[in-house]
Amino acid sequence: MVRTSRTLIFLVLTLLSIQAFALNMDAKLNTAKVTQGDTVKLTVTIDESADGKEPDFSILNEHFEILSTYKAERSNITNGRFQSFTSWVLTLLPKQTGYIAVPPISYGNTATKPLKLHVTKRSSASNADQYLFVDAKIDKQQVYVQEQLIYTVRIFRSNVDIYDPSYQPPTIDNVAMEQLGEQRNYKTTLNGMEYDVFEFRYALFPQKSGRIKIPSAQLNATVFRGRSRGFTFDPFNGKQVRRYSPELEFNVKPKPDAYPADQPWLPAKSLALSEHWSPDTGTANIGEPITRTVTMQAEGVLSTILPALPVNEIKGVKIYPEQADTASAVGDQGIVSTRTESQALIATQPGAINLPEITITWWDVDAEKVQVTTLPARTIQVTGTANRPQTDSTLTAPEPGQTADAPPLSLGQANSVNQTWQWIAVALLCLWLITLGALIWILLAKKKSQPHSADHSHSPQFSPALLKQAHKSLTTACQNQDARAARSALIELFKQRYQDAAIRNLEAVQAHAESDSLIAAIRELDAHLYRQGTKAEWSSGKLLAAVEAVLKRPREQHTSPVLAPLYPQ
Repeated sequence: MVRTSRTLIFLVLTLLSIQAFALNMDAKLNTAKVTQGDTVKLTVTIDESADGKEPDFSILNEHFEILSTYKAERSNITNGRFQSFTSWVLTLLPKQTGYIAVPPISYGNTATKPLKLHVTKRSSASNADQYLFVDAKIDKQQVYVQEQLIYTVRIFRSNVDIYDPSYQPPTIDNVAMEQLGEQRNYKTTLNGMEYDVFEFRYALFPQKSGRIKIPSAQLNATVFRGRSRGFTFDPFNGKQVRRYSPELEFNVKPKPDAYPADQPWLPAKSLALSEHWSPDTGTANIGEPITRTVTMQAEGVLSTILPALPVNEIKGVKIYPEQADTASAVGDQGIVSTRTESQALIATQPGAINLPEITITWWDVDAEKVQVTTLPARTIQVTGTANRPQTDSTLTAPEPGQTADAPPLSLGQANSVNQTWQWIAVALLCLWLITLGALIWILLAKKKSQPHSADHSHSPQFSPALLKQAHKSLTTACQNQDARAARSALIELFKQRYQDAAIRNLEAVQAHAESDSLIAAIRELDAHLYRQGTKAEWSSGKLLAAVEAVLKRPREQHTSPVLAPLYPQ
């Protein structure tokens, strides 16, 4: 009996000892009710040192976004007993409204008790009474596909300081989005409260028809109520918040049936065409290039959908187009886009040359009708004559009247003339033999003194095939706007044309240019390649046109050319 009593007493003492040293774990919220977009702090505490371990917080991810986690440890001695405490402070952002359960959080074999949080909806009607909110609006409820729509996001702040703000614009499916300029800052008053406003504007271009939803823009920040915090600033004492703009929707209409099916779709607020000529004289010389630059400017449309200008074959003119340039800028009404195309024109015959009008069809989004913008036709007067190389027959053939009027020779005169020509022929034969012998002697002597010299006139490095290949390489380089490749091809082209291995640089090419236009184009290319600082402009079309004009002329012989400097002082 005594032994049994002792056993029971031992078991009771053991249980009391275990209970005394059992792990205590607690969880609490700093508030039981929050508004949508505001955060709540959850504190979890255990009465021991964590020693690198921590509770399993992943169970919170279903209903909350964990923005931050802060860990703190403290120790004290009470009634001679040493105690350690570890706390985790979590900043939670609720993912939904209504009553949300905070589930038990486990740590080893211990768990916290469940908690309950009430999340109320944030009414947009009460924005004017809030210290921080985000608003959004669109300028139209309905647009055509690829038409511009202006989307504006505004952040309102009153009597709060913001630390480490993070703003994220929405991502919209099937919509091209361009920000319009920089952020605008100004002040306004709503319901008697003064607000600082931070405004962001965007141009939206829907790429398909139907209903399109604009998700919320998002602002994350740590806020401090009241502007007077003295000189001490502790960002950890602020309140982390997230604010959303209202979600919006708009309707996108397809291309209207009234729009011509054979024309590219181009919705815009306005469209204009302009041109510039260099030189702008209204006249041209045969074989001399002139440059025509046409600019298309459209308001409320992306530059990527501006169509290429129509290219028409014009009798008596060769056209060498350059690569088009596109650009976009921000205007008062949104995006303003331009497309610029340049062409080098070379007249091949004299007289009046008529350049046809250029027309662009587009859809006026304000008037909702088809519009056609026209660049008027233009007439250019071409002067000069086409170069026609002379043949041997044109140089030596006598005029018909000369032989018909000559009197006939008598027999005696004929014999005398024949004898005279016989003596002349014998003398010429002797002189020819003497000259031939002298030339052979000179060549043999020169060959002995220069055994390694080569006759370039028969060298395989010059051939019509290589000339043609160099011409093709130059054309390709100019079309690709490759200035270095164009330089190499131009040097090789003139080396082949004049069969002169000494042509190794642009100065040598310039000496054989035979054209002021080509000389100017060569200087422009050289300046683009080698001028220090800002690169000079280079017109590949102008260079190619000038070369084509020179190649059509008879080749001139050059002896001891004097090279002008590329950059005269």
